[in-house]
Amino acid sequence: MNADTAKTLKATELKFMKHTEELLDNVISLENVISLENVISLENVISTGNEAENRTYLFQNNNGDAEITVYTVFPGVELIYNSVHTDRFHLGSDTEGNIIEIHHCREGRMEQQLKNEFFYLMPGDLSISMRSKKAEEYRFPLHHYHGISIIINTDTSPKCFSCFLKDVNVKPEQVAKRLCGDGKSFVIRSQNYIGHIFSELYTVPESYKKGYYKIKILELLLVLSGIDPNENRAASLSLSKMQVYLAKKTEAYLSANMEQKITVAELSKKFHVSQTHLQNAFRGVYGVPVFSYIRIQKMQAAALQLIHTSLTVMEIAGGCGYDNASKFASAFRDIMGETPAEYRKMHGRIKEQ
Repeated sequence: MNADTAKTLKATELKFMKHTEELLDNVISLENVISLENVISLENVISTGNEAENRTYLFQNNNGDAEITVYTVFPGVELIYNSVHTDRFHLGSDTEGNIIEIHHCREGRMEQQLKNEFFYLMPGDLSISMRSKKAEEYRFPLHHYHGISIIINTDTSPKCFSCFLKDVNVKPEQVAKRLCGDGKSFVIRSQNYIGHIFSELYTVPESYKKGYYKIKILELLLVLSGIDPNENRAASLSLSKMQVYLAKKTEAYLSANMEQKITVAELSKKFHVSQTHLQNAFRGVYGVPVFSYIRIQKMQAAALQLIHTSLTVMEIAGGCGYDNASKFASAFRDIMGETPAEYRKMHGRIKEQ
């Protein structure tokens, strides 16, 4: 590429970026309206369980499904298991107050937005944020997410937890204000001490869940109270609305043209940006290069078939373009962390309605 061509491309990119920024406030909000039929909301939910202690929501739409199990651990404190196989779900919550949200990602990727910045949780990451209202919508770029959320409404939760355990003099609101009182989310990228706390929460026997949840939440709050925010804050990996918009438009185009072999150069030309800018935005949202995402998407589709259909592994493999079951199983495990048989056994509990 000669200097004149590069200069022209850069000027076009800057013009596109300026124009996009002017439109993005409307685009991002319109996205929710345009795709409303694909948003899983409480209107499409089956709720089971004891409302006083726990409840399970089974969400389903054309894009996939989710199972959300909510446990009330203390007054105003909920522990939530998220098993998600869709791009988003809408809680439709009108819960207001001083809300602390703690999210731990075990698998997949979770998108969060605070004001005009977007950031993404990866496996092992933990985020803490404060809101005046419980988040209504959660997004999952890879259509796959397993994790735990802890929601604390400080208006109704205990002000201090020393009454439950004498030496645990922890005040959740003070912890949150110290870590994320600047209006930004505090993110801890995968750390062993955080992983240890949450790993045990994923395998709690039913017989003593209730008491165990109380102990683990107290442990987490105690650990967080001792964190120095200046030393432990993860490097900012937030993205602008423009970058997120570009990445999602690219993903939509790729998904609509899965059978075609599209180059990054062609995508760059189509969206009037440099290849580097496009690839950085896409990787920022989806965590992988452009074409790795296509492979992931195929495995996600296979995962849904394993959960919801009685098709054999070989039949599912054939639908993904594999004529060898062992090669398909290897590719599936690389993406999903389990063989197809293991995945069906572990996650096949969500039934089609």
